[in-house]
Amino acid sequence: MKGELKDKEAISLISHEIKNSIAGLKTGIKMLRDMGSGDVKEISDTLFEELKYLQDITFDVLSLSGALDLKLEKINIKKLSIESAEIVTGDGSSIDLSFSDDFPAVFCDKNLMKSVLVNLIHNAYEEVGNKGRIELGGRILGKSMVEIWVKDNGSGIKGDINSIFKNFKSRKKKGTGIGLSLVKKIVNEHFGKISVESNPGEGTKFIIEMPTDFHYVDRRSGKERRSSKGRRKED
Repeated sequence: MKGELKDKEAISLISHEIKNSIAGLKTGIKMLRDMGSGDVKEISDTLFEELKYLQDITFDVLSLSGALDLKLEKINIKKLSIESAEIVTGDGSSIDLSFSDDFPAVFCDKNLMKSVLVNLIHNAYEEVGNKGRIELGGRILGKSMVEIWVKDNGSGIKGDINSIFKNFKSRKKKGTGIGLSLVKKIVNEHFGKISVESNPGEGTKFIIEMPTDFHYVDRRSGKERRSSKGRRKED
């Protein structure tokens, strides 16, 4: 019926909300686990592993639930990057910011882009921990396009780098590997693209290129279509 959520839209919305809540809970439980001992630590360990399992399932469901219903607004990506880093590390430690001074607001779905950043930062943090460094940065590419990156100084990706975004392929052997597939899906839904640069022993850099405003992009060809007359009425 009109006005009701379709099955795939409902699954996407619910999965997305659950995933964000789980990420915050994981950070809190990890902090309790590190502070506690004895029974407290044992219970915290169990809860942490269960949340990790639920997070993996949620990534899976969200990735396979069809087209995403984007809630678009102008977002400060630098601020969102800081929030995402704090979700992963608790206090944003081990994170360097390298955004250009003129980096613009980006027209995107705030929560889904946070999912992208949290996922990429989480991968990097699992690789380097508190002992390494993670860099989040961004710059203007021109023609209403920006580049955003997440870079670490870890051991790099071993094996076929071209398959890393495929379903059930993971940067590490553990986990479902659905996270990077989800990241690519969200970036593509924003008419962007994601690539990765990595060499063994030299770290890894994930690079996102995306438009700052969808109204500059033709959904079929990817070409600019805004004229001097402004947006079309259906925009």
